[in-house]
Amino acid sequence: MTYNGKMTCAAMLLAVCLLCGVPGAQAESLTCIVKQGQYVNVRHQASSSAATWGILHTGDVIDADPDEVVNGFFKTTYRDKTAYVSVKYFEIAVGADYHVDANGRVRLRTAPGGSASGFIQPGTRVHVMAWRYAHDGSKWARCAGGQYISADCLRPAQ
Repeated sequence: MTYNGKMTCAAMLLAVCLLCGVPGAQAESLTCIVKQGQYVNVRHQASSSAATWGILHTGDVIDADPDEVVNGFFKTTYRDKTAYVSVKYFEIAVGADYHVDANGRVRLRTAPGGSASGFIQPGTRVHVMAWRYAHDGSKWARCAGGQYISADCLRPAQ
């Protein structure tokens, strides 16, 4: 990860290109954006009590491997050192269509891993606005309309 300060339009475009599968993008890494109105401590270890090395603010970006979520923290690099940041403060901008892929109806949630707010049927097309991670590291899609669906229940629309 390279700390880029405040995110520019060019950085946002790069983030969207990486996430939407533009040729040349690295599949093993996601560009994650600090959510609006949030800040996150960059820590020495994957713990909220670990030493803080710095702070990222709204719009700042990191590169993180979604397979390396440790105790609810992304493992990343900060100032050429291995560092950890809490997944709950990041959003991964997408803007792509997906189909609900499940054997039965799927619960919609008010937040990643939050309380149920309704159901959606298999095969339904949904527009994913962003990916978010819950405290346990599970991946969730924020859909148009503000509700969430587990990423495990979605497949890209053809």
